Amino acid sequence: DWGRGRLYVPEDERDRAGAQDADLDAGLMTPEWRSVLRVMADRTRALFLAGRPVCDGVEGRLRWELRLTWLGASRVLDRLESRRFDVFNDRPSLGRADAVPLVWQAIRWRPAAAGPVPGAIEGSRSR
Repeated sequence: DWGRGRLYVPEDERDRAGAQDADLDAGLMTPEWRSVLRVMADRTRALFLAGRPVCDGVEGRLRWELRLTWLGASRVLDRLESRRFDVFNDRPSLGRADAVPLVWQAIRWRPAAAGPVPGAIEGSRSR
């Protein structure tokens, strides 16, 4: 969303990696931006894992909606990582071909194990 004036990376993380906004203006995915986006992807993955039990804590249609949302978002994150965060040349998204695998994964879903989630951010889970 850089072209729309939005960046979802905290400034301190951007600055720590030495990433420059001018590179985004030029459509360049530099090693510095890849580094900061790796940190953001790792943080996002940990938050996804920490929030996964919510998908098991509800019933009915909402349970299926949350599972599919979680699975779809995880798939987009996987694609972003596999493309080395190059959103300029190949922005990850979901399409029709993803529907069957996502529904199948939702059907085969196994509840998250109880206890702390490895890599989860402390304090992000409700008690």
